[in-house]
Amino acid sequence: MLGYPGAGKTTVAELLHTLTGAVHLSSDKTRLEMFANPSFSSQEHDALYQALDSQTETWLAQGKSVIYDANLNRYQHRADKYAICERTGAKAILLWVQTPKQLAKERAAHMSRLHLVPDNESPEKMFDRIAAVIEEPTPNEPFIQLDGTKITPAYLTQKLHI
Repeated sequence: MLGYPGAGKTTVAELLHTLTGAVHLSSDKTRLEMFANPSFSSQEHDALYQALDSQTETWLAQGKSVIYDANLNRYQHRADKYAICERTGAKAILLWVQTPKQLAKERAAHMSRLHLVPDNESPEKMFDRIAAVIEEPTPNEPFIQLDGTKITPAYLTQKLHI
């Protein structure tokens, strides 16, 4: 998944899980399961993604499809997931959920998401920090672009041919 915070990545992931039965691994949910009071430190981040990567590799090795619901906004983070797919013989599909920046920022700052914001940042500052480091797909990265304002089961079925 690639896109701004609030773009609709989790909505896409939840619908894909419902439509396909693929395993849905959510970084937000897993973070809250692993850390009662998340600090969003680099050590916490590393432990979270190590756990998600391990689960992903296990599920893929068993022949299951996995929806990796996380901000993979930097190429290196996506490359790590591509390597897992290569090791397990799975096909990687990058979904780029594109939503107008202001709408995504409003969604990301919603009260229901405040538990996902570090104590030392406002939702707006967190959004700006993450949005600033998004790296668009490289020419070697095939991706499917999704309109984050149109996410419905019918839209995903049509766009993803499922």
